[in-house]
Amino acid sequence: MFDIFLEGLKKILKSRLFPITLIFLALFSVIIHRLFVLQIVQGPSHAEEFDLKQTKNREIKSTRGNFYDRNGILLASNMLTYSVTMEDSNEITSNEQRNKVIHKLINIIEDQGDTLDNEFYIIQTEDGEFDFTISGSALTRFKKNVYTYMLENNQLTEAQQKASAKEVYEFLRKGTGDNYTTMFNISDEYSVDETLKIMSVRYALLSNYPKFVQITVASQVSDTTVAAVLENSADLPGVEIQQQTHRVYHDSLYFSHILGYTGLISAQELEDLDDGSDYYNSTDIIGKSGLEKEYEKELGGKKGNETVTVNIYGKVTDVVDREDPIAGNDVYLTIDSNLQRAAYHMLENKIAGILVEKLQPDMNYGSKGESAADILLPVYEVYFALINNNVIDITAFDDRDATSLEKQVYQKYSTRLNQVFDQFDTYLDSNNTVTNSNSGDMEDYLIYYYQVLKDYDILLSKDIPADDPVYKSYINDRTSLSNFLQHAIASNYIDLSKLNVGEEYYSSEELYQKLLDYTKDILLSDDKFNKKIYRDLVFSYKLSGTEICLLLFDQNVLKSNKDENDLKSGRISAFNFIKDKMTNLEITPAMLALEPYSGSVVVTDVKTGDILAMVTYPSYDNNRLANKVDAEYYKKLLDDLTKPLLNRATSTRTAPGSTFKMVTSFAALEEGVTTPYEKIRDLGIFEKINPAAKCHIYPHSHGSVDIVDALKVSCNYYYYEMGFRLSIDSTGKFNEKLGLEKLQKYAAMFGLDHTSGIELYEAIPNVSDKDSVRSSIGQGSNDYTPVQLARYVTTLANRGINYDLTLLDKITNKDGDIIRYNRAKIYNDLTNIKSSTWDSVQKGMYAVANESGGSVNRLFSDFSVTVAGKTGTSQISKVNPNNALFVSYAPFENPEISVTSVIPNGYTSSNAAELTKDIYKVYFNLEDPDDLVKQEASVPDSNIASYLE
Repeated sequence: MFDIFLEGLKKILKSRLFPITLIFLALFSVIIHRLFVLQIVQGPSHAEEFDLKQTKNREIKSTRGNFYDRNGILLASNMLTYSVTMEDSNEITSNEQRNKVIHKLINIIEDQGDTLDNEFYIIQTEDGEFDFTISGSALTRFKKNVYTYMLENNQLTEAQQKASAKEVYEFLRKGTGDNYTTMFNISDEYSVDETLKIMSVRYALLSNYPKFVQITVASQVSDTTVAAVLENSADLPGVEIQQQTHRVYHDSLYFSHILGYTGLISAQELEDLDDGSDYYNSTDIIGKSGLEKEYEKELGGKKGNETVTVNIYGKVTDVVDREDPIAGNDVYLTIDSNLQRAAYHMLENKIAGILVEKLQPDMNYGSKGESAADILLPVYEVYFALINNNVIDITAFDDRDATSLEKQVYQKYSTRLNQVFDQFDTYLDSNNTVTNSNSGDMEDYLIYYYQVLKDYDILLSKDIPADDPVYKSYINDRTSLSNFLQHAIASNYIDLSKLNVGEEYYSSEELYQKLLDYTKDILLSDDKFNKKIYRDLVFSYKLSGTEICLLLFDQNVLKSNKDENDLKSGRISAFNFIKDKMTNLEITPAMLALEPYSGSVVVTDVKTGDILAMVTYPSYDNNRLANKVDAEYYKKLLDDLTKPLLNRATSTRTAPGSTFKMVTSFAALEEGVTTPYEKIRDLGIFEKINPAAKCHIYPHSHGSVDIVDALKVSCNYYYYEMGFRLSIDSTGKFNEKLGLEKLQKYAAMFGLDHTSGIELYEAIPNVSDKDSVRSSIGQGSNDYTPVQLARYVTTLANRGINYDLTLLDKITNKDGDIIRYNRAKIYNDLTNIKSSTWDSVQKGMYAVANESGGSVNRLFSDFSVTVAGKTGTSQISKVNPNNALFVSYAPFENPEISVTSVIPNGYTSSNAAELTKDIYKVYFNLEDPDDLVKQEASVPDSNIASYLE
């Protein structure tokens, strides 16, 4: 056996392959040894060297500064939340992979109930078409980003400029096919909705600068989203969960118009804020409106940065260097938050009280159409208002889970809708000759039909010559709408491209029928038209008040209670139910959008020019717009007929009415056209001009009055005479321009030709430039915001220091050190005006509230604080209630504050005066604030004088 083994071994050794085998074995041994050394012995050090190959800088966001009121009460602060962020990762090597990662991430976020942050500017409409959500320079900027790799000299080609939303969508989805212009390469496997969402994230990454900065895909996400993202992190390269701060507004309802809100920086804002330092980038949260925007640099702080090392997979392995961010400064306002809250509630209570007082159980409109003096409010207007202002959601009536009542109401709507369209078929028949005014209950519908054609640019109204005979005949109600529309088609006044006629030939009758069909489709989806149907149902008693009231419970506007059963059983009428809910503010003026529904109050410190309160009603919750816009809520605000986003204290101009008479008093006394002692007899009608002007008390008379009495009783005749005298030139002739110039001069002295100076956007005031006689009582074209009137009355109170009003008290750093201490600047000094002039005007304002016969003497005669003021009631029309104004200050002996109250459509100045009295009660601690701000309508005092001034 052993001999056999030796024989075999000899053969192997003698083989010619043996040396080669030895060589291979030796080499293999060397390789094994080397691998052992590299991976086992030296592996850790090599891995470390490999990981340290790449470094990059990352910014660290700073914490935004807080807002406080003058007493240190917190108004706005920050809260830590989680956000999902993303950056381009080296692990992602293709468009297909990137789209899959983003799609997976979107599904994870939305499955947990969260939403994406990234704004995209293309949408798909309900009819399947694509459209841009922006226009103008913003659209140009968007297209430049889209075609960024195809631009020549950074300019769009003509084709790119004219590219439709669909063309841009397709380019982003597929590009043009070469290496430079292929964009997102999104597969057809994704739906249009999914594609648009993927595009929103891809576009954010595309336009992000610097590129290494992470974008925020979703902010303020839930814990479940955080867990889901972390659980799937292996499949989501470049995605991280980060802690970020978001803005929180405390008691936002009262301060939203002052503070504004924050949000993700837009492309336009990025461009506007670019100072060459590249400090801001597309991931920054900035102030979007209000003082948040005004004090962005103070509040925003200073970003930090860190240098990190990353491996080939883009994962951070170490922090090499770090510079901590510097928190933003804190801003203290001049606002007294307690006074602000109280004034807001008292304003709401007063507006509600006016509505309740005017509410009628029938169709009684009072003097509406004939005079503004006594307009009333039928409860049927309230029923419809609940639908018209979307308190009751009519789109829910045909939902699968609609209540039986909602389905019943929808059936009534459907029946009436079909009737209206049947009548449209009759009145729009090509042979119809009946004019709108002769169409009975279809007149309003036919007028609206014509308006829709104009609003949707189907009827090219700008192309119609004013002297077109058929057009003139229709406008003058001598031709039917049918006849006019057929004429419009024949005359090329109709945009046929909207009717999808293409290149085919159609007869005039066929084109007319296409126009009718197309317009019918528009009307079916037109919100205003559908609400016309519901108004028709309410005012024809086919949709009862009880049904409207019960819908409030069905749609959870009101919580179910005993009232619901009482309504169903008839134990309470719909009228009494509505009146009760309006009285206890379960149904507010802001919900109804019926006149009056808005108002403002401005309270100033007359010695410093500080604004202590600046209230706008109605308001909104800026928390739902901050950081990340609640799209549904924002749309609701935009659709709200009360326009809650509007800052009425700064942006709504109102004719000042008789509150302007102090300006005229100064002009008359200082220009020497009267003296403090001259008496002028009120003749009721001022006939020195044509047309003649009447005193508000006509056919009665104020008798003979001097300037103090004229202010006290607000005698229009006296001020007509002053306006007339100011217009007499050196030759003794009436020169209206001269009178206007003199009134403008004194208005300017009180700052009424300029904004008030506050740190917010303000509408430009207008000093009257027509009718010097009527301008002297605040008519003509005089128009001022409440805050501008507040500066004016503040100057009256302190006898001549005209401040640029301010909302800023001080700015401090996070250590509490004051870095800016603010005081209102003096805009103009009127202290050189004669003391006798000041005395006359102030005595007149004192008499308004404190002497027998004064406009609001009954209101203030027994008040423990002496108030000086002036009422103002400006007329709008015969179908709208008058505006109510009251400007004042107190105490008269040593003024501390001024109060300016404006209630548009508030009927009479006494309503504004009653509101003002309540504000003084709070400020001077004369009554328990809880009794004044409780949720209950404040019905006007019937004993207070009420007249047009």
